[in-house]
Amino acid sequence: MADTTGRGDVTGPGGPDQVEWVGAPAVRPLRAAVLRAGRPVSEAALPGDDHPGARHAAVCGPDGVVACGSIFPEAVPWDPAGPPGWRIRGMATAEGRRREGLGGAVLDALLGHVAANGGGIVWCNARLRAQAFYARAGFRGRGERFDLPGIGPHIQVWREVEGDRSRR
Repeated sequence: MADTTGRGDVTGPGGPDQVEWVGAPAVRPLRAAVLRAGRPVSEAALPGDDHPGARHAAVCGPDGVVACGSIFPEAVPWDPAGPPGWRIRGMATAEGRRREGLGGAVLDALLGHVAANGGGIVWCNARLRAQAFYARAGFRGRGERFDLPGIGPHIQVWREVEGDRSRR
């Protein structure tokens, strides 16, 4: 896989923040706080975290990771034999740091990684409250709403990402 930096400036209240690639353990505390509130950090370890093609993007503040998201190759559930699939998991932004563009910067880094590695269909199971976030980034909803036990209502969203020919 191509080496992608995934870095981009994001201006928050404390000045510019950087999106950087980190290991899966670095994003788990924020995932636990935002996506698995009240549960142990161990429950924020997700299938795919340790996939050899997984990447974990994060914006780090003085107190640790304040925004994160992960991506790894996984077939598109509705077309497993189709184009290459990439699944996003664990997108989270700390309370008090939302609406600063941090999540969008993380998502841009993840999509840039896909482009640098030939492109494909990027998909995820999005919480209903995050559907507008993904729509602003060009994702479309697919199928009916469904509930993940203990987590809540979701919908699948997806978009195509073209491979970046300039990086080949």
